Amino acid sequence: MYRSHSSLCYLLAVLVIALPTPLIAFSPPSQLIITTSQLKSSQSDLSSNVEELELLRKERRTQRGEHERERNEEEQDAIHQLQPTTSHQETQQSNNQKNSVKTILSLPIGDLTQRDLTGLCNSIRYVPEEKSLWSLRILERILTEVERWEDAQRFDKRTFVKKIHIFSVLTALTKGSQSRKGQRRRYSARKSKQGNQQHLDSKDVDRLKNVVVLLKELCRDKRSPYCDADCYQKDVLSFVTMIAAESAMTEESAVDAALMMIDEMEKEIDVWDPRVIGSVLNALAHWGRAEEALALLSRAMVFNIATDSSHTSDEYVSSGIKSLNPTNASPCYDSLLRAFAKCALLRRPDKKKSKHSSNKNAKMASATEVLSRARYILLTHMPEAGIQTSNHTCNAVLSGYSALGMGTEAEQLLLEIETLLSQSSSRPSALDTACYNSVLHGYSRDKTGIKSAERLFRAMKEQTPLHEGIHSTKVLPPMPDMITYASMLNCYSNNRMGEEAYSLVQQIEMPTSACYLSAIRALERSNDPASPDRVLALIGQIEQNRNGRGKSPTTVLNRRVFNVAMQCMIKRGDGAKAEEVLDKYLNSNSSREQHDAQPYILALQAYENTKPVNSRKEAAKSAEVLFHKMQLLENIPRLDAGTYNILLNCFARAGMASAAESLLEEFAPTPESHDLVIKAISLSDDKDAVDRAWHILYQLGYPKKNAKDVEPFSVPISTFNSMLKLFARRGMATEAEALLHSIDEFILEGKFKESGPNTRSYEAVLEALGKTSDADAVERAEALVTRVEVMSELGGGVQQPSLKLYNTLLACYANAGKVGSAERLLSRLHEQSLKPDAFSYGATIKALKNSGKSKDIAIARAKELSQSLERNGGVGNEIIFAHRLSILAKFGLAQQAENLLKEMEEKHKLGDLKQGPGIIHYTAVLNAWAKTDDKKAVARAEALFEKMKADNLFDLDLAAYHGFLLNYAVRGMSKKARRLLQVILDSDNISPNRDTFTMVIDSYSRASSNTNAGLKAEELLDQMRQLQAAGNSDVEPDSVCYASVIRAKQASK
Repeated sequence: MYRSHSSLCYLLAVLVIALPTPLIAFSPPSQLIITTSQLKSSQSDLSSNVEELELLRKERRTQRGEHERERNEEEQDAIHQLQPTTSHQETQQSNNQKNSVKTILSLPIGDLTQRDLTGLCNSIRYVPEEKSLWSLRILERILTEVERWEDAQRFDKRTFVKKIHIFSVLTALTKGSQSRKGQRRRYSARKSKQGNQQHLDSKDVDRLKNVVVLLKELCRDKRSPYCDADCYQKDVLSFVTMIAAESAMTEESAVDAALMMIDEMEKEIDVWDPRVIGSVLNALAHWGRAEEALALLSRAMVFNIATDSSHTSDEYVSSGIKSLNPTNASPCYDSLLRAFAKCALLRRPDKKKSKHSSNKNAKMASATEVLSRARYILLTHMPEAGIQTSNHTCNAVLSGYSALGMGTEAEQLLLEIETLLSQSSSRPSALDTACYNSVLHGYSRDKTGIKSAERLFRAMKEQTPLHEGIHSTKVLPPMPDMITYASMLNCYSNNRMGEEAYSLVQQIEMPTSACYLSAIRALERSNDPASPDRVLALIGQIEQNRNGRGKSPTTVLNRRVFNVAMQCMIKRGDGAKAEEVLDKYLNSNSSREQHDAQPYILALQAYENTKPVNSRKEAAKSAEVLFHKMQLLENIPRLDAGTYNILLNCFARAGMASAAESLLEEFAPTPESHDLVIKAISLSDDKDAVDRAWHILYQLGYPKKNAKDVEPFSVPISTFNSMLKLFARRGMATEAEALLHSIDEFILEGKFKESGPNTRSYEAVLEALGKTSDADAVERAEALVTRVEVMSELGGGVQQPSLKLYNTLLACYANAGKVGSAERLLSRLHEQSLKPDAFSYGATIKALKNSGKSKDIAIARAKELSQSLERNGGVGNEIIFAHRLSILAKFGLAQQAENLLKEMEEKHKLGDLKQGPGIIHYTAVLNAWAKTDDKKAVARAEALFEKMKADNLFDLDLAAYHGFLLNYAVRGMSKKARRLLQVILDSDNISPNRDTFTMVIDSYSRASSNTNAGLKAEELLDQMRQLQAAGNSDVEPDSVCYASVIRAKQASK
């Protein structure tokens, strides 16, 4: 014992001489100095003194830069109260102490001994950042225990809780909040590490508030000897307030805790600290609590802050605390205005939830009113109160307007600020580029603001004045920066202006990945046919810039850029270019991306969405090659059924039934898989398509015909719908009705386990009825629609008839020429508030064409129907124009048809028509020229056809060639007709059919020079037989063809 006491005295002497006066300093908000005088404690507990001296010496070693491993070991020793014993005893006692903290905390409140409490206090003398929340729990338990001791007067009056315990915990919490703040700024690079950070939740916030309440009670109210009186002071309140304010970024209850701390601080301070007020205002701004922020800043400024002209900045009744210095209050006003901007943003109408326009207008008015209050503070109150207006202050309000898409209001405010600040500034522009960028951002969110955005951007770029100041001085906007260009690119992107975005990004000297992303997104959203090529060009620029900028390139072909580029290719169905993008992405990224299946799936979806029918087979083959490449990838899970279904849909859309059936055997199919195989069969030209589709149904459990004992079965209704669609495409109305009837019977017998037919089932049967030539097809279609209407009214498991169902019935009327029935149904749809669309009106116009109405009546009524669609809020589309053109073609009104075609082109250029003229429209005009007696008919037809061939958007089909060929055939221009036939035969994309040859044979029978006409007609007939023998069944001669050959022979000289 004597030796230990001597060692202790010697150690005390060394430390008194060696240690500096301030050993530990905490700042902000004030300094805490720990000196050797704080080492005095009770002589009855020698181990506590030894531990305290060991801790101080170890902290001194840390400041001198000891090795990191030694430092971590020593910090653990300080936490676990190591005593100066032998090495083995140190290890054993450290483990016991480590477990003892949890054991002590598990004891009931009031059962702790003095030694237990000492152990808890020593465990929080030094708190690392990662243990801050754990130490807060320990501190709360210590104070709760001390409060119980004070009430019970159980032990000797000895100080346990000291300033070092309080500030050690608060410092760790502060460091933790600062680290989280820094990581929020770098979230994109450290997402994984963010998850390891400890955030204060609602329980931790309550614990923090409880610590302050207990400290106040022990140090102020009860003046407990167990707790140092300096543990509760303004510095502690400042610490806790700023910790709570910073934690409010993720936990809203911390805002209320910070406001509570403000109330407590007011009792302890003489003057407000702008840092503390600013931190709480930041927390309020984050949650948009503008009224509370206004009240707090008014309280700190000692006067009421006016927010409109009906109020004045009266003196605030305070408790005698000095107000914030106006010269230091500008950052606080920044936070206040940001609170108003966030409040307005929270009040804006939600486009998805707000269905009623009145609610939207009311919410928008409320949001605008909030911003008008912020505007008054900025333009009126702050100049009157002598508060400096900074760029941050102005941008707080400007960003509020821009977030609401109020670009015009934002620019008006910007000009007012420029005018106001020009009185005290000699610069051409008092505001910086960030304020102008906020205005551009506001225009980017406004569909009608693109022209204003371009005007403002041009003024910044060309340095032209926006307006005159009050002293007739020109106010020039600042030069644009990278964010300015990015904001303008966003404007183009939101307005689907791909060509303009592409041109702008070429003007940027060193564009970033964000710039390229906005430009590619604009191209993806636009209707620019050159978008895929331009996207590929931009990706090439990204690679070039990346390779030429050293180790820190500003452009990277990251996943976001890649995904948007692939969406552009998917939207246009350009699989080949999608695969090019895929290769560039894989080459510029890590090997991990090489084994990720998702990028390959996007390329498959591009092939799946191939638009031209003639290109779908080649696209399906390319998709199959890419799919096999995916199967060879290593380190990826087995390809799921969804990926197989994408390839199946490629085969289905191309009509590749055999390939689809073979693929179905390679994986565990889903119901969608079987649907796609039936779709592939239905789109194929195979003669046994129906039998093969039935075979799939039988495999799934559907009972075969004439089956005696039918077992209960389960086949998805979607598969039946695919089968019904097969019948619909082939006009097999009887078979479709029979299948629908059999499903109903099986349901009544309890044999069918799935849900019954749905709306799509009836739509498919109606489509089949519309394509059949049965005399009673219309009556059967009407009966089917009536059945659906009755079942939906009686709750028979069928939804209310859809507009598509009625449109399908209208198509039946159109094919049958029942124009009266079609017009009556159209009127009934208006009465039922189903709002007929362009297809509804188009089908009615088609019924006009197929009816026996005269030329004048049909043309006038078709025009009237088109105008009626627009009057009722609809938009005319290519379907309406196609049917109107077909009426004009029927009556040979070629010039009127060509004029209507030009009208369609002009509407498309002006944006009034989403899609311009297509092959079907040009073909209708060609047919019109074929039926007219106009002498210039052939020349006009040739000019139109050459225009179609020159347009890259047109993939000429056989119908287009037939429209052109008919012009030669009806006029007996056999040589030109024969040359055009040879062009069709030489084509890789189209194949002739019997109609093609019949028109050429007719040209011989009508030719003015009929020499050898019969012989040439027979040659064409032989050629048709040869092609049929080679596998082209579409050219098999029919009776019409033979009749044309006979006429040619009769006309032969």
